[in-house]
Amino acid sequence: MKRMGWVLGWAVPEAWFAALANEFFSDAEHVCVRAAPQALAQLEAAGPFDGLTGYSLGALLLLKEPERVSRLGRVGLLAPIFAFAREEQAGGRVARAQVRYLTRWLRRDPAAAVADFFVRAGLDVPPGLQLDSPPDELAWGLERLTDDRVALALPPDWGAWCGADDGLLDAAEINAAVPAVRVVPGGTHHPRALLRAMAEAVV
Repeated sequence: MKRMGWVLGWAVPEAWFAALANEFFSDAEHVCVRAAPQALAQLEAAGPFDGLTGYSLGALLLLKEPERVSRLGRVGLLAPIFAFAREEQAGGRVARAQVRYLTRWLRRDPAAAVADFFVRAGLDVPPGLQLDSPPDELAWGLERLTDDRVALALPPDWGAWCGADDGLLDAAEINAAVPAVRVVPGGTHHPRALLRAMAEAVV
């Protein structure tokens, strides 16, 4: 059986994403890890994999350490983030001030902050699964989204897909800077259409 590793987006629950991954890669064993400081170490402990994919914030984490990541298996990125803040002009649609506001909201009311983010991102995560990550881990993730930037380039042999109608990322802007990132017509920030496009490409 194939083994696939996944680094998830900000606040995305493992069980929710694993069900989607299994929908398109039913012949594989899926190892999902949250977007957290220990994510790559967890994958190294669980690897190697036939394929390793980062989604959203998870893609940014993989792009930050390409040589380390490439040793774990074939790499794909869904809704890749090169820099999230709109001011960086790297495909992000969200102002840095909005991310900082979410950080402050997270300190006051983690459940409400995460629920609001899922609505804005168009993710249909059931209420019972939404607060799947500890607040300190979520705060760390928002720091990455506020401050981190990687080169506008894909490492050799990596694949990437971004939805044409993503509300958080400008797929056309990303594709113009990094032509290897494929734009998925009708795709949003929700991983389903991106997973479908990746499955069709790797078959």
